[in-house]
Amino acid sequence: MTKKILTITLFLYGLAVQAQNTISPYSIFGVGEVQNKGFGATQNLGGAGIAYQSGNKLNSLNPASYIGIDSSRIIFEFGIEGKNYQLESSDITQKGNTGNIKYVALGFRYNSWLAGSFGMVPFSSVGYSVATQNYVEGVDSKYTSLYKGSGGISQFYYSNAIKIFKNLSFGVNASFMFGSLVQEENVVEDSYVPAIIIKRQDFLKSMYFDYGMRYSFAAGNTNFSAGITYSNKQNLKSRHILAVYDENLSVIRGEEYNTDYLTVPAIFGVGIGIGKKGRYDILIDYNFQEWSGVVYPNQSQDFVDSHSFSMGSAFKPWQPRVTNSFYKNWEYRLGVNYKTSYLKLGSEVIKGGSLSFGAAIPLPGKLSEVNWGFELGTNGTKSNHLIREKYVLFQLGFNLNEVAFLKRQIY
Repeated sequence: MTKKILTITLFLYGLAVQAQNTISPYSIFGVGEVQNKGFGATQNLGGAGIAYQSGNKLNSLNPASYIGIDSSRIIFEFGIEGKNYQLESSDITQKGNTGNIKYVALGFRYNSWLAGSFGMVPFSSVGYSVATQNYVEGVDSKYTSLYKGSGGISQFYYSNAIKIFKNLSFGVNASFMFGSLVQEENVVEDSYVPAIIIKRQDFLKSMYFDYGMRYSFAAGNTNFSAGITYSNKQNLKSRHILAVYDENLSVIRGEEYNTDYLTVPAIFGVGIGIGKKGRYDILIDYNFQEWSGVVYPNQSQDFVDSHSFSMGSAFKPWQPRVTNSFYKNWEYRLGVNYKTSYLKLGSEVIKGGSLSFGAAIPLPGKLSEVNWGFELGTNGTKSNHLIREKYVLFQLGFNLNEVAFLKRQIY
């Protein structure tokens, strides 16, 4: 069974590389729309989980959490999502759907003090189609530019968690970032401006590191935990290609060079948790990203520091029993999230929020489970000629636990 899991994992890695997408016009800026990297256990908790311990499920929000994986098991997780969205401006509404594979991962224990995980998650996604009007310099006339963007950054990670003391662990996440960010600008011909196509591409291949710690203790029947995560400011290396075409698609200018202008800022997260094993968990997270001071070429917009607040609860209203009705053995989850993005357009900082709910359905005779959930959210605003996105996100994840690393006993 372990060999089958490894085969499926490698197959899904290939699909996941091609499956990232977004429809947000705000993904035109920076590295695109930064994605939540949580798995099924934390997706329906509003994205909270820095203090959450991996056990028979994986928590990718803090690499230190993997120390909680059972030493006799290998854990396989993958998830998919579908999104129904509505984009609204002051006079236009657009509706549609997207879908993709969200994550693929394996987790395991090496020994009593070391555990690890590797997998694939999206870091950011780009997908937009925007029309703008610009003034011709020195002339009271406008021309139209049509912008189309696609691609995204994928993150292949390898994490290790070390037990420092009984209740304290430290983790390191080493990631290989890769993918392409593509922007195509079509300038529509008028009396003063010729028709041209400008295509900018960044092909990313770079390393990225982030870190985490987790501490926990018990007081009676109640468990308390705290976690922190951190990543320093890092420049991602890419191959930048610029090509300018005339209306006959003949190249009139081209450039190609290595660069590291794609910057990921310092990121800090802190979380706390309280719970009772097998009955409930309550989690609260705060995340900070230091985008102020980050500058991207060809983008005049100001970046500002980003903040995110998440709170969620996972609970079992009934004591799990074999004789229970099927729904009485489910783990139910609720979460809320509020965030301010790194974008400031004019006087408006782009903000968003969401409400999520779902459940984990245990599979018969195993510690494996199926996770499902919905997220209802908004992002952006219609004020000052901007765009607001309203969406419903459906998430489906599979958590498979298999016995592994056991030595055969001969009697």
